[in-house]
Amino acid sequence: MQEAAPPQLDLDGEIWRFALEFYGASGVSETCLRLQDEAGLDVVAAIVVLYAEAKLHLRLTAGQVQQLQSDMKSWRDETVLPLRDLRRRLKAPPSSFPAAETEGLRKLIKKAELRSEQIQLAMGEHWLATLPALEGLAVEAALGLLLNPSSDTLPDDATTLIEHLVKAATKAASGS
Repeated sequence: MQEAAPPQLDLDGEIWRFALEFYGASGVSETCLRLQDEAGLDVVAAIVVLYAEAKLHLRLTAGQVQQLQSDMKSWRDETVLPLRDLRRRLKAPPSSFPAAETEGLRKLIKKAELRSEQIQLAMGEHWLATLPALEGLAVEAALGLLLNPSSDTLPDDATTLIEHLVKAATKAASGS
């Protein structure tokens, strides 16, 4: 039996435009990066959850949030995370590395990392289109499921940080 061809993704689709508006809102990038680094948040998955709620008025169930993470895991582990790790390591390279060339390479890797996240978002948008309408969780609870449960120390203000993201997503969805 032949495997089904992968879906044709719209990399510049509605979720990408939402993500740009959302991530550009005051304090959002800092909040996302803090939750990513301190609580293991997959920011792209969080944007998919926020987009589902704010733009599509779709609340995900706990099982759907887990399925989203599972469906994106391979792409994230094999592309997004290795690119991010390499970009971060090259930010402060060994002194023996040629500085200008290394910085140029780091910028190329940053573009590739962003493109890999754009692809992951398009995968999430495609995944959302396949979902049946179910009564799901409040978006704050769904985002809480994306935090790393094995993280020893979640930020004390994790709830406040999540609330900030939800407000920014609502504003981004309304285009204001």
